[in-house]
Amino acid sequence: MGAFTSELTITHLSGNDTHGWRLWRLAEPLTYEVGGRGSGRVILVSKGFITDGPSIPRLLWSILPVWASWSRAGVVHDYLCYRIALNNPHPEAPTRDHADRIFFEAMELLNVGWVQKYLLYWGVRFGTWYNVRPTMIDHNTTPNATQVVRQ
Repeated sequence: MGAFTSELTITHLSGNDTHGWRLWRLAEPLTYEVGGRGSGRVILVSKGFITDGPSIPRLLWSILPVWASWSRAGVVHDYLCYRIALNNPHPEAPTRDHADRIFFEAMELLNVGWVQKYLLYWGVRFGTWYNVRPTMIDHNTTPNATQVVRQ
């Protein structure tokens, strides 16, 4: 099982994106190790990366709030999907399927409840199959976005 080796520290950005999603910028890097601490299989989400957290429709926020126990998993997932969209996938997630599995693994590590974990996982799978959610690419390639680590 994976390991987070840093905490999630975010700053809210004013306003919403063009799709109505609230945006947040990482104030500190977020590190996740696939396979466990010391595995050497590191995913580093750099300070300055812009995320909307887990992409949960507003209608469901009362039962699945965006910022909850699964938030770190959602930020790592956004980052992996961002890299895939740039055609520069992270070595640990060369495909969206790999990114989704890492998201699930990270939620297990964070002790996300069974119902929430499966709702969130199948939500991102649905989004993959039907391309219903744009990636974070627009927000992280603008001049306002701080550098994103390209490993």
